Amino acid sequence: MTTKLSSLMIKNAIPKEEEGVLKDTRYVDGGGLYLLVTATGGKLWRYNFSFQNKKYTLPLGRYPLISLKQARELHNEAKNQIAKGINPIEAKRNAKEDKKRKEINTFKEVANEFMEKQKSKLAPTTLQKYINALNRDFYPVLGSRAIEDIEKVDLVRIAQRIQERGALETAHRLLNLCNQLWRYALQLDKVKHNIVLDISKQDALKPFKKSQYKTITEPQRIGELLRAIDDYKGEYTTKAILRLLPHVVVRSQSIRLATWEQIDLKNGVWVIPSENLKLKKEFKGHREHDQVLPLTPQAIKILEDIYPYTKDATYVFCSPLSATRPLSDVTLSKALKRLDFGSEIVPHGFRAMFSTLAYESGKFRGEVIEAILSHKDRNEVRRAYNRANYEEEKRELLMWWSAFLEGVKHEKK
Repeated sequence: MTTKLSSLMIKNAIPKEEEGVLKDTRYVDGGGLYLLVTATGGKLWRYNFSFQNKKYTLPLGRYPLISLKQARELHNEAKNQIAKGINPIEAKRNAKEDKKRKEINTFKEVANEFMEKQKSKLAPTTLQKYINALNRDFYPVLGSRAIEDIEKVDLVRIAQRIQERGALETAHRLLNLCNQLWRYALQLDKVKHNIVLDISKQDALKPFKKSQYKTITEPQRIGELLRAIDDYKGEYTTKAILRLLPHVVVRSQSIRLATWEQIDLKNGVWVIPSENLKLKKEFKGHREHDQVLPLTPQAIKILEDIYPYTKDATYVFCSPLSATRPLSDVTLSKALKRLDFGSEIVPHGFRAMFSTLAYESGKFRGEVIEAILSHKDRNEVRRAYNRANYEEEKRELLMWWSAFLEGVKHEKK
């Protein structure tokens, strides 16, 4: 009867000597499990077994890193695999390859690979927002984990933490990004299933409403704002841009990046290049997507007033610190706060002001209002057939709008 090994026997086990030479020696525990003590003193756990009429030796580890108890547990696991028709050596090899594959296909590696491919599809600012979100919210938690081991609850918890700091819409957007990421990983067999499809945002996340920009629509208060802008004591370019913005109702980026080459004062036209508009990336850089904006006499007068000061600068509304840099969006927001209107309106709010009152007037077609706002029709088929620019109607509407602004500005009560 074979005596099973004990901790003391293992500790004292030494290689046997034959004719003055140390030889590798087996110390048998039973059932094919044994400790191999090498001639150099190493102690290695081994398991000899037969599988499909072939003999194999499975390495189980080195003593004392693998204790007697652990060696027996590994031995039993291997025997159970054999009983199920699994070769333990092949299973170990597959596990090693699986581990290596998972180390390559970590969430961070796959996400970085995916974002690299988005560079040609996303606007740089959008791309950077996503990269920042991944670095801030996802990589610290999931970065080193194999993407195929991540479960939907992991993503839900991250999204819920994002919402807890008040970013309701961001959480929804980032789950949408994860959906795209898992779709990409699925195509390359890095995952077996798109787990994001199993997430119900309606159940897991708080709902959000599209943010509404702060604006003013009460005529008397609009007049007070315009008078406050006329009395602004800050930088001249800041005052000029605030005076012009209500009359042209463009996005702050378009007006801050305006150059004199874009503006024809004689004919009263401002051609805003597509690069400075909020458009999909595929539309940017194509001249047919430039916005042609009529300039009213009021707008032309404001531009004529600032022309002597910035005619040699890179931008019409250049920074007071550099003639080659535009005013920042923060500058406009701060100026409105200095005027004590910061809690009521933001720079983008002039567009909402115009849209609300133009629609309420009932004088103009919605297509013309949207054209001035440079809003693209969401219906692609309708957009493809609708090539009308409404130039005369746009001019008529903006003339009405500038006259309205002048009227409320001078109508003191």
